[in-house]
Amino acid sequence: MSKKSEQAVITVRKRKHSPSDLFGRKRSRSEVMSIIISDPQMKAQYDRLKPEMKEQVVGFLEGSRSLCILYDNFFRKIFDPYIHEERVEKLLSALLGQNVRIKDVLSRDGFEIIEGGSLVIMDIVVELENGSIVNVEMQKIGYMFPSQRSSCYAADIIMRQYNKKKKDRGDKFTYRDICPVYLFIIMERSPDSFKDADSYITKREVSYSSGITLPETANITYITLDKFNEKKDNKSDYNKKNKELDTWLTFLSKDDMKSVLKLVDDHPEFAEIYPEIALFRNDPREVMNMFSEALAFLDKNTERYMVDYYAEKAEKAEEKAEAETVRADKAEEKAKNAESKITSEKQASAIRMLKDGQSMEKVSEYLNISMKEVDHIKNEIDNS
Repeated sequence: MSKKSEQAVITVRKRKHSPSDLFGRKRSRSEVMSIIISDPQMKAQYDRLKPEMKEQVVGFLEGSRSLCILYDNFFRKIFDPYIHEERVEKLLSALLGQNVRIKDVLSRDGFEIIEGGSLVIMDIVVELENGSIVNVEMQKIGYMFPSQRSSCYAADIIMRQYNKKKKDRGDKFTYRDICPVYLFIIMERSPDSFKDADSYITKREVSYSSGITLPETANITYITLDKFNEKKDNKSDYNKKNKELDTWLTFLSKDDMKSVLKLVDDHPEFAEIYPEIALFRNDPREVMNMFSEALAFLDKNTERYMVDYYAEKAEKAEEKAEAETVRADKAEEKAKNAESKITSEKQASAIRMLKDGQSMEKVSEYLNISMKEVDHIKNEIDNS
């Protein structure tokens, strides 16, 4: 059979999925609203949601769109590494660009550095078979000071690894036992510091002035989903080297039905995930509870974000004001020095002219100084 014929057969065999294949029977909007309104608690929760979240809830309960998988409570049920180890391994393999196997799921205790919660939506913390530790975090709103925060997270993971291995190996422990740590920060919306980035993947790279290369323990990568979708929607060459990663990022960032159907038609392995998501439709109250929790979480952390944002703006304004004051003081000092220099030069010229017998009137007119100043200079000459 020719390659062209093979391609034709493949095209014929490729299954086209329908919304009902993935999400079951579709409800009408009026049917969904009746379910919400009939329950006072659900109605009160619905009324408090933001307009965008209202559309997400209604659309999902209708069966006309998927869920936003970025929300913490939804993500953990679909990507629980204890239940869906192979699924999580595939996601991690795409992020790392190599096939990996999970050895152990690590406790998340100790990874929430920000007091009272954080903008982190979800966490995967696992140890791989080669000893490396991978931490994946989703941020609904990108952090202020992302470099400082991610460095603290990586340092926390490294120290936990150090303490564990030192305890396990005792006197046999050496720093060679410390394995690499991979931290992936996936942000739905880019913070200001990433606005000018020309790629949706930003990897931290460390270099040394002497040109030597040393292996890094902390490997930090930022992925911005809004930039990913911009490049994808513009049909630009966004990532030919790692199409598997692009597929997973599409799954994480798209919940409209058109994108979902294209994804599962092109990548049938994702078709098994959406029916799991669709199970939430059977319990509208649970869906509403989850969205209410997500709203409270986002409101709290948006407030924290804005505190950071305006604190940074105030700090920059203060630094700018201090810099302006320093510049003004320097300009004033420079002006005074220049004026003093001119005055000294005029005095020296006046002394020479008076000693040469020039009249006080001529000295005053020629040097553009007052007669009082000229008279003062002449008295100093007479008294010297």
